[in-house]
Amino acid sequence: MIKKFIKVFVKYPVEGILINIVYLFFKILPIDISSSTGSFITKSIGPFLSVNKIIRNNLEKAFPDKDSNWYDKINNEIWSNFGRVAAEYSHFSKLASKKNDRISIVDNKHSRDFFDTSTKKILVSSHNANWEIMGIACRKNSDKISGIVRQPNNPYSKKIINKLRNKFSVTCYEKNMVGTKNIINDFNNGNSLALLSDLRLTTGIESNFFNIKSKTTSLPAQLGLKNKCKIYLAWVKRKNKSNFEVEFFSPLNIEDLDDTKKNIQDITNEINYFFEKKITEDPGQYFWLHDRWK
Repeated sequence: MIKKFIKVFVKYPVEGILINIVYLFFKILPIDISSSTGSFITKSIGPFLSVNKIIRNNLEKAFPDKDSNWYDKINNEIWSNFGRVAAEYSHFSKLASKKNDRISIVDNKHSRDFFDTSTKKILVSSHNANWEIMGIACRKNSDKISGIVRQPNNPYSKKIINKLRNKFSVTCYEKNMVGTKNIINDFNNGNSLALLSDLRLTTGIESNFFNIKSKTTSLPAQLGLKNKCKIYLAWVKRKNKSNFEVEFFSPLNIEDLDDTKKNIQDITNEINYFFEKKITEDPGQYFWLHDRWK
């Protein structure tokens, strides 16, 4: 009871004040300077935080054949990217602006097909580079896309992030039973879905992620099979500072597959394997702060 009181009336308000100060500080700075400043701060402080142990453990599990120098280098890149992400929340309006080209979508038949609103599709991505970029890129090109997100525990930071997402990203629902129901309703009404499927769950199905069994959401596979629609895989890459490239890849065309447990498992495995390959290309841009294999 005392811990809950302290959290609600002391911890959260103090964090909320600090979050607002940091948000305004980064907003005052030009976007690239803001991004670089965020990078410098987290590279300086991050290695001394307890979560740094999670990063190191995750890297050692995912890449067991690397040496200490490699782990240190990637660790530094991870903190740099995280700091940039934190700073970029203050500049959503610039990232979302159609007048600039900070978010470049690779023009191919896959991106063109996904943004064709005549049919609904499922888009699956992960927490790479800046994980908010996919939602912003989708909002720029379509108003018929819904997503599901994990909300911050702190109600003050939640208010800031929700305001930004409501204005600049796809329609976002909270990651819970109500949110899942809402996003499925949108899907049934013709909206495409944009999902991040790479974080650890307490429910889901077992699927290998870097050769380690991990609970993984089967929602993309389930909805895709049930509705006979394409599942697109897409990847966000940070090119430099606050400039990004979004690429859509060949869809998992599952229209001829039956809605069976085996097919759900196979599709989920294929999605995880895709993310493994893309993360391996540049592991320093991935969100390793999450204890995926807890």
